Amino acid sequence: MTHDVYVKLTERLNQFESKVPPVASFYELLEELYTPEEANLAIKFPEGSFTSGELADALKKDEAELAEFLEIMANNGQVFVVKTEAGDNKYELAPWMPGVIEFTIIRRMDTPKIKTILKLVEAMAKEARALAEPLMGDIDALKAMLPDPHVRTLPIDEALPDKREVYPYENLLEIIEKEESFAAMRCCCRHMAEYRDDPCHVDGIPEYSCLGFGVVADFIVDREFGKRITKEACKEILETCSKAGLVHNTNNFIEGMQFVCNCCGCCCGFIRQVKEVGNLNIINASNFVSVVAEESCTGCGDCVERCPVEAISLKDDVAFVDQDVCIGCGNCVTVCPSGSLSMNRVSDEKPELGDRKIGLGY
Repeated sequence: MTHDVYVKLTERLNQFESKVPPVASFYELLEELYTPEEANLAIKFPEGSFTSGELADALKKDEAELAEFLEIMANNGQVFVVKTEAGDNKYELAPWMPGVIEFTIIRRMDTPKIKTILKLVEAMAKEARALAEPLMGDIDALKAMLPDPHVRTLPIDEALPDKREVYPYENLLEIIEKEESFAAMRCCCRHMAEYRDDPCHVDGIPEYSCLGFGVVADFIVDREFGKRITKEACKEILETCSKAGLVHNTNNFIEGMQFVCNCCGCCCGFIRQVKEVGNLNIINASNFVSVVAEESCTGCGDCVERCPVEAISLKDDVAFVDQDVCIGCGNCVTVCPSGSLSMNRVSDEKPELGDRKIGLGY
């Protein structure tokens, strides 16, 4: 009976854009994260954001008791909260990713419970890969298994071509200028890498390297999942991460930035998948790819070492970019000593507006 609750919770979480595999270890993971009472409420949670009074009416519950329960779930990262102009809390169910799993890991970094959770996350990943293995030779079938990507890459500012030819939604620093609320968090992917005894191989990454904006930043700070930072500190973190060769991945819609994950090639779950099977439908690449001026390339290999998705190799001592794998992050451009690499526009694709931009459950 209890197992059925977590099967239904999986179905409810899979109503979000980010999907989770219906495998045994995931049900076990949900049992660690949600009590049966919390799971039952999550299953019944309507789509959208609601005050405790509105939810009490919809679910036929006592408002005071429900409000107390919602606050516990919000503190756990299971429910997202935004404040109305009047100062009232509006609650919405948090998706699995980005959401519950990050909030769980970044706060409880070194407890016995978190070690159990991390073990189950690894088991879930292995079970999911096992499901995909029979399809490895069938690209179309693999793509069909994957949801639409819910992160997109924004190029490093220094690597962008003439700024007059770059749209505002393609320029990370221009997007940030419009934001007013900022927060920084630890990276759950790097913590999971430490658990695997394979810590991050990149030096100089700030401890608080993941960024939240707007109402997401406010929630992160209010619930103590991270810390408040200024716009200037946000830019400094981005600059440090760019110099370290990290990839800026953000939410895959155009209105209202929610987060920027500064991703490394060794720890990031998305990038690890790209390296394993190619970028089938995992990350929405930027509108640019790296191109090589072969006549000036010295074959030094700096770009090969720098590329986080292993899209670059040397062929006859000249850099070669596999444009089917390149995500257009620009990291190779910034380290090329001969200036032989540049970013070339391959698309004018504009991220979708999305249905609503209140919280995480877009």
